[in-house]
Amino acid sequence: MGDSKFRPKFHFTPKSNWINDPNGLVWANDRYHLFYQHNPFGTKWGHMSWGHASSLDLVNWVEHPIAIPEDALNSEAIFSGSAVIDKKGSVGNIGAMVACYTACYSSPEGTRQVQKLAVSNDGGLTFEKLPEPIVDRNKADFRDPKIFEFKDEWRMVVAHSKEHEIEILRSSDLLNWESLSYFGAKEEDPEIVWECPDLFPVELEGEEHWVLLVSVNPGGPLNGSGTKYFVGSFDGTRFSSESDPIWLDFGRDNYAGVTYNNEPNAERILIAWMNSWGKTPHPELPWTGAMTIPRKLGLTRSFGEIRLTQEPVTKPNLRITLNEANAFEYQINSELTVRFDPETGIIAINGYKAQSEVARQLQLDLLVDNCSVEVFNLDRTISFSFLTFAD
Repeated sequence: MGDSKFRPKFHFTPKSNWINDPNGLVWANDRYHLFYQHNPFGTKWGHMSWGHASSLDLVNWVEHPIAIPEDALNSEAIFSGSAVIDKKGSVGNIGAMVACYTACYSSPEGTRQVQKLAVSNDGGLTFEKLPEPIVDRNKADFRDPKIFEFKDEWRMVVAHSKEHEIEILRSSDLLNWESLSYFGAKEEDPEIVWECPDLFPVELEGEEHWVLLVSVNPGGPLNGSGTKYFVGSFDGTRFSSESDPIWLDFGRDNYAGVTYNNEPNAERILIAWMNSWGKTPHPELPWTGAMTIPRKLGLTRSFGEIRLTQEPVTKPNLRITLNEANAFEYQINSELTVRFDPETGIIAINGYKAQSEVARQLQLDLLVDNCSVEVFNLDRTISFSFLTFAD
């Protein structure tokens, strides 16, 4: 099939085959590493392995060979997870990259998901798996570990997907883990699953707040896939939410977003999968799926509460400004149309809606690539992400 006019210019997509969740976001050896869910053998989901790319600037990416391949012999699929730098040498060499991933085993008896480690002593190019799980609950839906540093220890958040709970664990050596607490919230639809948690601090006006990300499917905007976040506090043992959940992105194609570990400038940078489960038409191309533009996260106050802000790492290439109190409509392409109601401050793109705090005025910054559109409002509290294969 070759390449096409839809190949992104400044979003990562593999040269070929399927991509979904970003995994193992970590800075090491003077570059940003992006691992991701990947099918090395086709353009549909399957044969889950960790693909690998790296970048000096978060815009231009070099794709590397498969980092952690599926183990077909043992029916082990390599699901989502995280990566850290082992500065103590607890698992591998001092400074080794350690990946923590969900190993998913399928058999006629059912599915089992456990958390395992793999160690790389060559900067993430190849990994050696540790044979035994580090956390095992003997469950079918227990996945997506995010490990992060906390003081002089490690913490892990991992999803009990069908119970709508996030378990928090501690370790001093990455190998032995103690359960500390659980965080959950009521979901009206029992079919909803929680996935891909992340827990991290962000400062606002000199005060530290903690943000918990949870991806949900279905139950997102227009009952598709989506990621919500809670703002609260974390004492090393328990996360306490001080807010109702808020959507990270109000569009159709933003899921499984997680943030970088070991970021050298102490910035909190997020990348998400720019696609959705079952909602996004995708033509037959050499590849399927892409990543969002990386976004620097911050906090601000909006609607009387604390909200995340998302600043794309590249400048938007289209700006829409409205200073009058008239209803506004702008057609981005043959598939996507932006509408704004100045009476309510509601921004809508093809039925996906968000409310701006400042009504009667509008500034939207758009990142338009060959097969995607990402939209950000002026104070960066609202974003919409869409894959779009249109003229």
